[in-house]
Amino acid sequence: MPDPQTRLRPRDATFVYEESDRHPSHFLAVYAFAAPADGARGGGFSRAEAVDWMRRRLGMSPIFRRRLRRIPLDLDLPRWVADPSFDVNRHVVVTEIDQPGWTPVRAAIAAVARTRLDLTRPPWEVHFLVGASDIPGLPEVVTVVVLKLHHSAGDGVATRELEARLFASDEPPAVDHAPARAGVAAAVDEVTRAVDAVVRFPLRMLDFGRGLARTGRAARRVQTLVSSGVLHEPAAVRPATVFNGPVTGERTFDVALLSLDEVQRARRRHPGSTVNDVMLATVSGALTAYLTCRGLQPGTSLAAMVPMSVRPIADWDSANKLALMTVDLHTDVRDAADRLRAISESARREKSRHAHEDVRRAAERVESSPAWLLRLAGWAKSHRAADGETVLLHHTTISNLPPAADRLSLRGGPLVVALGVLPIFDGDGLRHLISTQGSHLAITFSVDLAAMPDPERYRDLLRVELRELAGSEAG
Repeated sequence: MPDPQTRLRPRDATFVYEESDRHPSHFLAVYAFAAPADGARGGGFSRAEAVDWMRRRLGMSPIFRRRLRRIPLDLDLPRWVADPSFDVNRHVVVTEIDQPGWTPVRAAIAAVARTRLDLTRPPWEVHFLVGASDIPGLPEVVTVVVLKLHHSAGDGVATRELEARLFASDEPPAVDHAPARAGVAAAVDEVTRAVDAVVRFPLRMLDFGRGLARTGRAARRVQTLVSSGVLHEPAAVRPATVFNGPVTGERTFDVALLSLDEVQRARRRHPGSTVNDVMLATVSGALTAYLTCRGLQPGTSLAAMVPMSVRPIADWDSANKLALMTVDLHTDVRDAADRLRAISESARREKSRHAHEDVRRAAERVESSPAWLLRLAGWAKSHRAADGETVLLHHTTISNLPPAADRLSLRGGPLVVALGVLPIFDGDGLRHLISTQGSHLAITFSVDLAAMPDPERYRDLLRVELRELAGSEAG
């Protein structure tokens, strides 16, 4: 999460510059908590209780009281600054779920996912969905908490670190907050930053030129390695699917809740594969079956954008420490076991490519790019026409969150399920987020109902495909 009064790193700033109504840059972390075992205080929250719960946790991260401030003309990258008008009431929402079952809960979460965060305020919200009941696989009554964050503030690993603090104790320690500068002092700060940006502009352009030369040399070395067969680059352009056009319908999501034991059984049944490989193969098989039954299967293999944490291999100082792999899903391979082996090899090649020093150096071009150029590139990306005929690199997103921490609770009620939800946007109308908690693994998929009018069919196909990979009996 961001440090106070700091300039955004370029990788994080791209999420600000790419933001538009048709290309949102937030994500949701969703938690379902059982009622306290002793029944004390019940499982619900009044609005006053929810606001008080969050107020006592504001000191757990600078993100809660700080907003992004753009520099005039984007002469420099945005900065995190204290919000002098911060009001916790504007960030906490309580919604009563007055119908039983999963459908009203899903509708409430989907509504949260559809709206953009207000970047004139600290970029987060906490939603309490109280009174949810009779959800299959969960206790009779649960409280659902939705943490909505802007991606410029951090990635999934950073979110897991934050939630471990939020839900670790019902009595967090009090933290003093320095008052935000306001009025004349804030105006002086803003002018000072603008002047500093103007003064430093020539130096940043010089850094940009040096960066172009440095990363250009690395890119040429990468192409030599690709030509010699040492590295393998994914196809840049592929035929599109129904999910790669403009988002035109209602945006919704659903969850395939899977047994972690069954996932591990599938991994052991296919030596050399990882849990992530099994999940990629599960999505690949389900997506192939879904498109085929609708007569929409393209003639070439589909591919997925798969974020990879670079923490083990690189020391990036950005809040988002992710490389974006493109993994072939080998949807043209009919046998499930053969498809999993092919996916494992493609994933291995992509990991090896992004771990290569020259590939990482070539990707550092963004680090020396001036803010105005990042803004221009972000605008172009968020407004790029999704013509539905071809797609760049990938057809869908398959991301994952680290396992949720143990012993998380809400007012004494234990966490029973943790999952995540990604928003969809033009060109990427089917996105998956995989999370594990306890004995469950959840594949949450967000989709445009105009492209997938029957998400429950796709949810069931995900379960069927995992059973096939694990060698389980159908049922």
